[in-house]
Amino acid sequence: MYNVVDSYYAGKVSTQALAALGISFPVFLIIIAVSGGLGRGSSALIANAIGAGDKERQRRFISQAFSIGVLVSILLTIGGMFVTRPVFRMLGAQGEYLQLALAYMIPVFLGCAFFVMTNLCNAILVATGDSLTFGKVLVGGFFLNLVLDPWFLYGGWGLPAMGIAGIAWATVVIQCAGCALMLTVVRRRQLIDFGRWRDFLPDRKVYYEIAEQAVPASFNILQVVISFFLITYFLKSYGEAAVASFGVTTRIEQIVLLPTLGLSAAIMALVGQNNGAGFTDRIFDTMKVSIVAGLVINLTISALMFVFSRQMMGVFTDDPEVIDIGVNCLWVIMPIQWSYIMTSVHLAMLQAMKRPMYGFFESMLRKVILPVPLFALFVWQWQMPVEWIWYAVAVTNVFMTVVTVVWGQRVLGSISNDSC
Repeated sequence: MYNVVDSYYAGKVSTQALAALGISFPVFLIIIAVSGGLGRGSSALIANAIGAGDKERQRRFISQAFSIGVLVSILLTIGGMFVTRPVFRMLGAQGEYLQLALAYMIPVFLGCAFFVMTNLCNAILVATGDSLTFGKVLVGGFFLNLVLDPWFLYGGWGLPAMGIAGIAWATVVIQCAGCALMLTVVRRRQLIDFGRWRDFLPDRKVYYEIAEQAVPASFNILQVVISFFLITYFLKSYGEAAVASFGVTTRIEQIVLLPTLGLSAAIMALVGQNNGAGFTDRIFDTMKVSIVAGLVINLTISALMFVFSRQMMGVFTDDPEVIDIGVNCLWVIMPIQWSYIMTSVHLAMLQAMKRPMYGFFESMLRKVILPVPLFALFVWQWQMPVEWIWYAVAVTNVFMTVVTVVWGQRVLGSISNDSC
């Protein structure tokens, strides 16, 4: 929802500013991928340690996860400042378009430590079964963003107008406040003790255990970034309006997929703890409820988004070309949103059971290997209309969902046989 609000205000500035946010989104997702992967990997290990009743391993995983988080934050900031400009140029950004994209991303990279540490705090709390605290932080941050975005964008009350950079700084400020609050909760519950500084010194064995879970999860999310780069790369053949439209439809899709994020967090905690405790029957119950609830909620929301797609696009822009392209995209993508739910539920289960590698290969196939030949064929060889890019995305998603469900059910069947 941060990105939805950001896109709304960027659209009020210009179509070029909206396109700049669209082209920035995959770069922004690099931070989300790394911090999210580290959080998911750590959460799986912590939850399993809790389920097994191993307090010492729980403490070590938490401390070492924070140690890795500090190193990752430094590398992200330095690396981001160096690669952002050439990446945007590769995607076709020039002149004012390029400057707007850089103005948005530079503050985000400077504040990426807050994203990483907030994700780690959430990973700890989710592993203990608490997703409510982060939910409160996000809801509060969303409403605060409604105030800070226009204030930082246009200025006022002693603050100079910062333009599109102000939209980014608003997000960083809110992430900083949320990080401080999450750290306070984690410390108050005695889940981490910063006074025991030796616990934070790098431990190669624990680093390896965390990396074994976190790296595949990060690459799984990172391949979403690669997918965005690839789609944006092919979309540039259709002009800035197509890129801007893709940025808006992505935000709308995020709204539809909100239940997926909630279910993934629940599965990480419930399946992780019960896997550690050896309660396989509860893993089956968790999956049944998650699949049914996810499909019912997602299909309902998708139907509403399908019907009101033009009105949704109109919230972010009044450019008729951007709206038309976006509506065509949504009409192709919305009917297959159920596939994201089914895939996400099964990938979260495998991550919680400390089997993350399938997610890496699945994501590589679904987001890169399978769609790229279709993109090249439709755009370069046959020069089809822009909506054929969405057809390629839809086909590959449905195919990989079928494969993922079959594999996930096979894993469930194997643990059932082991328990017998």
